[in-house]
Amino acid sequence: MKTAAVKVDFSQVPAGSRLAARRAAFLSAARTVFQEKGFAEATLDDVIALSGGSRQTLYLLFGGKKGLLEALITETAETIFRGLTPEKLAPQPPEQVLTEFGVRYLEIVTSPAALSINRLIIAEAARLPDIAERYWQLGPGRSRDFLTDFFDRQIERGRLQMPDSRRAADHFLEMLSGTLRFQCLIGVRTSPDKSEIEEIAAAAVAQFFVGCAAATAPG
Repeated sequence: MKTAAVKVDFSQVPAGSRLAARRAAFLSAARTVFQEKGFAEATLDDVIALSGGSRQTLYLLFGGKKGLLEALITETAETIFRGLTPEKLAPQPPEQVLTEFGVRYLEIVTSPAALSINRLIIAEAARLPDIAERYWQLGPGRSRDFLTDFFDRQIERGRLQMPDSRRAADHFLEMLSGTLRFQCLIGVRTSPDKSEIEEIAAAAVAQFFVGCAAATAPG
């Protein structure tokens, strides 16, 4: 009978260590296997065979197949938020913050890796609703929570005005990526390059502030 190892807290694993390298290899293999077979049909044996690691180490790092998928989602989301917190950003001009966030967000959600995960979740959502819910919490839901918090802080400072900060977060994200991301998901266009992403983010921020900038925002 298999006994699962206690899952390790990866935040305590030094970057560049052998365990960190093994974790990266597992995630790379999992991304490939999930994309080729789908989450339901993929097995840990597939991931282990492709990564060259051991079952014991995989369980130690991720706890199982769901843990692998959660790690992939979290890793993608962390790239958007790395170094960004509403508390740290609150004193900065909101246009600057939203532009930086918008560029990061578009770079991630239109990347081949993120698009692959998105397609996977859509394909599995009906059969595995708990996976879909976890994806929402770790990815799209977190982006909306981040923006809602940031908007609330800007409203308190008199820099923005809006009746519903959470709905405003939804609107801003749709302005950023709604059509573009969908086109990339269904393969009718390629992912945008850096210059196009910057243009899209700047246009979305400018349009957003037409309706949300405070009439007499402080300097």
